[in-house]
Amino acid sequence: MRNAFRDFFRRIRVGRHVRTNGDLYNYRGLEVECPLSAGLGVCNALMRGKYERDEADMILAHLPAHLPVIELGGSLGVVSRLIRSRLDARTRHLVVEANPRIVETCRKNATRDAEDGATDVVNAALYYGAARASFTLGPDVHSNALSGTGRRGEEIEVDTVSLSALHQRLGAPERFALVSDIEGGEYQIIRHEPDMLAKVEIAIVEIHPAAFAAEGGSEAAFLAAFHERGLVEIDRRGDVVVMSRAGTV
Repeated sequence: MRNAFRDFFRRIRVGRHVRTNGDLYNYRGLEVECPLSAGLGVCNALMRGKYERDEADMILAHLPAHLPVIELGGSLGVVSRLIRSRLDARTRHLVVEANPRIVETCRKNATRDAEDGATDVVNAALYYGAARASFTLGPDVHSNALSGTGRRGEEIEVDTVSLSALHQRLGAPERFALVSDIEGGEYQIIRHEPDMLAKVEIAIVEIHPAAFAAEGGSEAAFLAAFHERGLVEIDRRGDVVVMSRAGTV
């Protein structure tokens, strides 16, 4: 009953916004697009300034302007838009989003105001062992994940990509920034390509302890893999952790 009342007022609030502004929202001073099909909760969070608040705060506080960025889990491209706004004009930004149904919205937001070629969006899932993987679409855009993680919803097949392949696509920079929120899928990196972390200058990662545990891992093991390759925790808010090479950022 409580959720029914909550959704009732959200529907009124979001409906009023859409009638006036369409699919456009203000996010940290930036105009972004969010279709109503993304989910009532997502639209409401954008309206109230709560959308990915911890991740956005960490990006604003710590992301360097000069480092090329690999962003795992672009979703609607809202956070991607914020990242792009923090980077120097020609600094490369590679966004990865698995859901083909939202990738065009992701691309619109991520590349808005970007110079040609500075931001690229890849429609794929981070995954190892096969060129295609099963991906579960949840009730809203933030409940999508690789199948087999306990999520319920429609299953589709998507292309896959590795972190090393993304690094090559970015131009194989000596160092890059990693921004990631892929519902626990990050754990695959420490299992399959842990040495790629040696190329990471700063990581801003939303961790998912329950998803890690479901894969037989843990938050401690995940963070230890970063620490072993020279990254130390410099900030944290909730489940969003910032790790950097000591004295470099």
